Amino acid sequence: MNNKIILNKICKPVYGFTLLELIVVLSIFSVVSLIGAEFIIKGFKAISFGSDQETAINSARRAMELLSTDIREARSSEKGGYALLTNEEQNFAWYGDVDNDGVSEKIRYFLSDNTLKRIVTEPGPENNYDQAGVTTIIAQYINNQIEPIFIYYDSDNNEAGAINDIRLIRIKLKINVTPEIAPQDYYIESDIQLRNLKDNL
Repeated sequence: MNNKIILNKICKPVYGFTLLELIVVLSIFSVVSLIGAEFIIKGFKAISFGSDQETAINSARRAMELLSTDIREARSSEKGGYALLTNEEQNFAWYGDVDNDGVSEKIRYFLSDNTLKRIVTEPGPENNYDQAGVTTIIAQYINNQIEPIFIYYDSDNNEAGAINDIRLIRIKLKINVTPEIAPQDYYIESDIQLRNLKDNL
């Protein structure tokens, strides 16, 4: 009887993991953890990108509204100079009363490091525009690079060569928060008729 008790105690199996089993389990757990972490990080990046892109698009839409309002009111300077000053692809300047004070300011829109900026210069005591203007950031993440923002047309809807022939301006803003990766660029376009320069009435 005593011998049976001793044998049962000696032969009782011991349960647990071998070193090999532990290594396999830890390896599987590590791989699953890495895949899960990568999935979560990509999810957060996608959510963040979507929010940033939407913010940039809304900002560009507001910029387009401001551009449209400003450009439509192009008129002569306070010294009687022609309404339009420059007609470059990413730099456009003209005179207009953008603050509704009855006086023509010099307005310039231009692209600088993917940022669309606006400079408004009030006329000086002798109605010149030599002093520094007020610079405002209008929109960011403008990804036009070498593509034109401003395209100029004459009264026959042909691209205008001379500044005096410009009657309509097409504005095209290309927005992308991360231009080096997908998704594709988002475009906002508008055609603006120069009210004070119409010659087809």
